[in-house]
Amino acid sequence: MNCKYSVLIVAGAVVLIPPADKPERYQDLINSLLLAQLAANKKLEKDPGIGWYDVYMEFLDKYWLRHFRARLDLSVAQGNSVSVADWVVAPEFGGAVEQCGVANAVMRRLAALSASEPALELLRGYMQKGASDASTDQSDVSRIIRLLVVVAHSPMSMSSVYIEFATVRTLADNPLAELFQAEDIRGSVCRRSASANLSETLYGPVRAAIALKVQDRLEANVALLRLNEDGSAEENGAAD
Repeated sequence: MNCKYSVLIVAGAVVLIPPADKPERYQDLINSLLLAQLAANKKLEKDPGIGWYDVYMEFLDKYWLRHFRARLDLSVAQGNSVSVADWVVAPEFGGAVEQCGVANAVMRRLAALSASEPALELLRGYMQKGASDASTDQSDVSRIIRLLVVVAHSPMSMSSVYIEFATVRTLADNPLAELFQAEDIRGSVCRRSASANLSETLYGPVRAAIALKVQDRLEANVALLRLNEDGSAEENGAAD
């Protein structure tokens, strides 16, 4: 893994791009992920009781055909401290040891970045978006935290892990570095994973329409990070 990694922050998703590839080749994936999240956020505002992930996947399933899906409920043992990155890294990333290693390395490097990185500020805002915003001054109010991590195997193939949990904590400036203990979590940590391939037959006819819907949202919601071997990051704007 002696190379730079390209990491896209797409709203509330961390997207890992193969080291030798150009992010520009992944515009269909970026547009799909962004529009699916925006659609889920909009429905959540109207009905706080809906399942965010279910709405998000309902959109993606129209064009990305899932061939793997799983759900696992996790807990934090008393006396342990666990980060979001610990929950994310899982063998579901294509079932390949190399992909797991890449995901693990990238998540650890992101967790080590300065909290002042604008891309992390973007991610943090989406991770706790709609999480009892009106009651952030009440320490006993549970907030729902959400995070997507996507490993792009190619422009038309991806695996993803979704993390959701309730906590009384407000996220730290670098949400990937924050450690949680058992008393910080309300209930279990839900981890849902999936692998899917893009159907050109289904997506091709709507590609232009989807691109048009998100074109004015890309600059504010997509940030490109290139992680260097020394752990630093080069940041760019939207990959359009």
